[in-house]
This record gives sequence, C-alpha cells and structure tokens, in this order.
Amino acid sequence: MSVQPILSGVAVGSGWQSYVAYINLGCYYLTGVPLGFLMGWGFHQGVMGIWAGMIFGGTAVQTLILAIITIRCDWEKEAEKANMHVLKWEGKG
Repeated sequence: MSVQPILSGVAVGSGWQSYVAYINLGCYYLTGVPLGFLMGWGFHQGVMGIWAGMIFGGTAVQTLILAIITIRCDWEKEAEKANMHVLKWEGKG
C-alpha cells in the first residue's frame, strides 16, 4: 500500500479537488512522461524504463507535493470551516 492514494484522498476530502487535479497533471505529464521517455528510449530500458520513469517521476513527485501541502495545512482552521458548514446545513448558522 502506498501513501500517495491516502494523501490524495485527504486532499480531495478537504475540498482541494482542483489542486489535486493540477498536481496530477503536472506530475505525470510534465515530470513522469518525459522521465519515462528518457529512461525508456534514451537509456534503452524499454517498457521497464517507461514504467520506472512514471513511478519515480510522476508518483514520487506527486506524493512529495501532497505530503508538503498536507503537513503545512492548518487543520484547526479546516476543522472550524467544516463545523461552520455543518451548522449551516443544520440551519443553526
């Protein structure tokens, strides 16, 4: 099991869907695909090089970025926002 899907789920569950989408696009298409191309054809590694480039270039960078965002988040503030939403939905806010 990887920590990447957990971090992605935390970010999506926190309402950061657009950030996660941009991070996915950036990591896989700007980092993973070029690194996979370089490793697959440039270093003559074939499919294993493409696979490794996508994993190390895309998934690893995405995990790092999502971890930084999650660690730096003010969770007290996020909990307050969630509480405000719940009170609003109950009609008490």
